[in-house]
This record gives sequence, structure tokens and C-alpha cells, in this order.
Amino acid sequence: MSLIFVNYRTGDEEVTAALVERELSRRFGDEHVFRASKSIAAGSRYSRALITAARGCRVLLAFIGPRWAEAAAAGRSPLDAAEDWTRREIREAFENGGIVIPVLVGRTPRLRPEDLPPDLAVLADCQYRRIDHRNVESDLTRLTDDLAALVPELAAAANIRRTLLADAPLAPSEHVPRPGSPLR
Repeated sequence: MSLIFVNYRTGDEEVTAALVERELSRRFGDEHVFRASKSIAAGSRYSRALITAARGCRVLLAFIGPRWAEAAAAGRSPLDAAEDWTRREIREAFENGGIVIPVLVGRTPRLRPEDLPPDLAVLADCQYRRIDHRNVESDLTRLTDDLAALVPELAAAANIRRTLLADAPLAPSEHVPRPGSPLR
């Protein structure tokens, strides 16, 4: 079971979610980070896999950009639909004791309880993190450090990966020539 669930709305910061997921997978291991399009195997029952992963995660990262709750052509926010996947995943994580961290992208403003459906209003009270292209390195470092502090298994996984990478032999292109040896 994945420890981190990456939640996002298609059409709103899915690229940011995918890039952050990639960094989290690099640091903690692919098996610890769930993102639907990466983690659900071909032929699997999509809805069952999503709900199972959201219920079992320790931390759900809810990526929220400027179009996250934007009203559709019908004048309603997608969050108004009880069966909206983004909403359902967050709700499942809350109901099953997961930590939910809103990740505000760019200049997206903080959430307000009155702008959310009643079952998600608590999301506005959760301490958020921000990912901004101007500070992406420090924002990613802060987020990954926070996750390692919140979930001891992630800290252990990061330490194991760091040790394994440090012990890995260099690829031929990574060898540094010795002084006096001809350059190739």
C-alpha cells in the first residue's frame, strides 16, 4: 500500500502533481507514492483501485491550482458533485485517518470553508504547503522533509535509498579521469 496519495484535478495542475510525484518517488521509492495514471495497472478496476489507495494512504497531497474549484459551463463547481473523484479521494483519506495536506500551486489563494462542500470544509483548516516555480527547489525540499517527519516509514525509505545510491558503482560516463590519464 502506498504511503502518499497524489490527488489532483485533471485540467488544474496535473503537470505539477506529476512532477512532484516524480521527485517524491525518487526520494522515497516508487512503491510509496500513488498517482492514478502511474500506479493503476492496465486492466485493473479503476474506481476500486482509487478508493483502496485513498483509504490506505498515510498522507494525501491535494494539489490545488486556480481552476481546482472553478465553475464549469453549467455554473457549478465540480466539487458540488458528490461523486467528483477529487472530492471522493480527499473525503476517503479524511474518513480513514489520513493526513491531508493542501498543496497550493503558484499564487492560488488559501481555501475558505464557505467555498467548499460541507464534507470538505475541514480542508480549509489543514496547514498547506505551496509549490511555486520561483522557489521550486526549496518548496520541494520543505515538502519532502515534512513528509519524512510525518511518516517515519518514509524517512527510513529515504535513508535506505540514499545508502543504496551512495554504494552504487558509477556508470562509465560518470568516472572521473585520474590526474595524468588521457581524457576520452
